[in-house]
Amino acid sequence: MTEETEVKTTKSIVPSKYAGRYKNGGEDELAQFIKAQCVSEGNFHFSKFFELMAKNGIAQDKVDHYANQVAEKRHGAEGRARMTLRNMLATFVRKNGKAIALDGSEVPVNLPKPALTGAAKAAQEASTAQEAAE
Repeated sequence: MTEETEVKTTKSIVPSKYAGRYKNGGEDELAQFIKAQCVSEGNFHFSKFFELMAKNGIAQDKVDHYANQVAEKRHGAEGRARMTLRNMLATFVRKNGKAIALDGSEVPVNLPKPALTGAAKAAQEASTAQEAAE
């Protein structure tokens, strides 16, 4: 009797080395805040998500743009909406140190600025070196 091992294939565009970071709502406070506001009975509700974005000052035309794509069930629209609008909300949260909940209350959210890598890091280092030389 031979045992066949089946290779697991995934359709995710997220590289496997990063995949664990995004499981169970992510590791940062903003991801947990969004999950607390938009998940009920184990399901993510986009209507709550889009309302949450609007309450936090994300431009209504952007919210509507992604809401329409999700409503049309465009391929990948749900992931694009969650990622893009979440990043917009992250900018707001970093600036203000808080987010506005669906009930209108202010919730403190600690979201540190991400460390620069790659070309952005090299540019910053070159700028710092140039300023030191002057």
